[in-house]
Amino acid sequence: MTKKILILAANPLETARLRLDKEVEEIRMTLQLSPNRDRFVIESRGAVRPQDLQQHLYNFLSSLDC
Repeated sequence: MTKKILILAANPLETARLRLDKEVEEIRMTLQLSPNRDRFVIESRGAVRPQDLQQHLYNFLSSLDC
């Protein structure tokens, strides 16, 4: 059974820019080295605002095969 992983990333306003896209890519690359890589699917969203969080979660949960 495939497990879905949702990564929601955001950089706080008025702070130094974080390399969140690079961190997500590192997670993807590390997972690709795993013998269980076919058991996981990663979905990521960047620049997530607080007011968008509920919609992202709803969309993600709606896509799950429960």
